[in-house]
Amino acid sequence: MNLRSAVVVTIVAQILAVLLAWAVGGGVGLLIGVLVSLLGISAAVLSITRAPAADEATGPSEFELAEAHHREVLDEYARWELDPEMLLRYPGLWDRSRPEVHRFFDALAAAGQAPPADYPAAVGELRMAWAGAQRYARSTGTSALDESRRSEAETGLKLYRHAQRAATAEERATYYRRALETVRSLIDAGLLPRTLPAVERLESLQRGELT
Repeated sequence: MNLRSAVVVTIVAQILAVLLAWAVGGGVGLLIGVLVSLLGISAAVLSITRAPAADEATGPSEFELAEAHHREVLDEYARWELDPEMLLRYPGLWDRSRPEVHRFFDALAAAGQAPPADYPAAVGELRMAWAGAQRYARSTGTSALDESRRSEAETGLKLYRHAQRAATAEERATYYRRALETVRSLIDAGLLPRTLPAVERLESLQRGELT
C-alpha cells in the first residue's frame, strides 16, 4: 500500500469512527468523535504533503556524490604515488609534457580549490582526466623513454623486485639501494618529480625502516 492509499484508508476509518461514536454516545460522542477525527485527518494530510521532501532526503546530494568520487580518485592516485614499482613501470604518469597528464594535474588542483557551486563539475572533469592519464601511462609503460632511460627503468624495476624476494636483510638493503639510485637518476634526468612519496618509501625500505 502506498502513502496516498494509506491516507485515504485513514480518512475513511476516521469517518466510520465518528459514526460509531454518534451511535454509542449520542451528541456528546459525536462531538468528541468529530474532534478526534479532524486531528487524525490533519495528521494524515500533513504526512502526504511532506512525503516528497522526505523521499528526496533519503539519497545523497550531488555535492555528496562528488565528494565520494573525489575521494575515489585521490585514493587511486595515492596507490600510484606511494608505490616505487609504479614509478619504474609507468613513469609516463608524471610526464606533464603529455596533454593527458597535464590535464589530470590541472583538474586535480582545480577540484581541490573549487567553490561549492562548481565542485561537482570540477570533480567530473577530474574523473575523466584521471582515466585519461592512467590510460596513457599504462599503454606506454616505459616505451616513451629513450632507449638508455628505458633500460635504466627496467633494470631498476628488476632490482626492486629482487629486493622483495631477497633472503636476507643485507641483500634487501643492497637491492633497494641500487633501485633507489636508478630512481634518483631518472629524477635527475627530469623524468620523475623529486617530491613523490614513493621515493621516500624506497629510502625507508633501503634503511630497513619498513618491511
